[in-house]
Amino acid sequence: MRIVFFGTPDFAVPSLHRLATDFDVALAVTRPDRPVGRRGLLTPPPVASVARDLDLDLFQPPNPNNPEAAEAIGSYQPDAVVCVAYGRLLGTSLRRLAPPGILNAHPSILPAYRGASPIQGALLDGASETGVTLIRLVRALDAGPIVAAERTAIGPRETAADLHARLAQMTANLLVRVLPGWAAGQLDEHPQDAGRATLTRPLERADAELDLRLPARDLYNRWRAFQPWPGARVRVGDTVCGLMDVGLSDEQLEPGQARMRGDELMLGCGTGALAVRALQPAGRKRMDAAAFARGYQRLLDAPWGRPYPQPRPPLIE
Repeated sequence: MRIVFFGTPDFAVPSLHRLATDFDVALAVTRPDRPVGRRGLLTPPPVASVARDLDLDLFQPPNPNNPEAAEAIGSYQPDAVVCVAYGRLLGTSLRRLAPPGILNAHPSILPAYRGASPIQGALLDGASETGVTLIRLVRALDAGPIVAAERTAIGPRETAADLHARLAQMTANLLVRVLPGWAAGQLDEHPQDAGRATLTRPLERADAELDLRLPARDLYNRWRAFQPWPGARVRVGDTVCGLMDVGLSDEQLEPGQARMRGDELMLGCGTGALAVRALQPAGRKRMDAAAFARGYQRLLDAPWGRPYPQPRPPLIE
């Protein structure tokens, strides 16, 4: 079975590996190289690097819907087209490359958490489970009929980085199991319930700022959801601290009040407290809470989280 694969970030890498092992990936299509870091070094997306390692044909068009680009992709005459986190909408001509359409993977149980941040959305909501859904790609974002889905429990301390790695592998395994029947037209589809749909927006750097007036549980879920980026930050005086290792505590403190308890820094919230085990002051290296308390003792009596951050647009609509 000849496959054209669309994908860009590291989430798509396990799927490309599995498909290339089990089938004939005739072409990998990914986004163009882009400048990265302070020096602006031109860097290929993860899928491009892996495609080269696997000696696959690689195509990096600025716009795959451009007629010339679509024609070049179509020349591979695929039996199936798979899309995993490509990062751009694919138009009608691309959706018609193979008779069944495009099989698209999304890391949530649709119709929940459509859009750009499904993994973060589930953690931010405090959901107990999530999963992977395979849909036939349609024009509307993540709205296509469901071909297959697989669920998984979310661990109580699992972060977005942890869940990202697990769901990426789940996606690869589910694709390999489902693709032959999909390509043969043997699988039934069922429509999503649009009335239950939720939509997530892209993350922004400002999302990292924590409002300590909120309940500790909500802030802990926010910390979990935003690892490794944009992270979680709290201002104290003229110092901005990234919270690197965080848990929950029942200790009752005023919002923004800080106290050391053993090796943990307690930060009072609207209800409960965050138990911070490691911090990173801006421009400094990560340090454990005890080392921070020794080096920044003056900040322990200062109000944390002031001025309060500006309200952010909701991540989930």
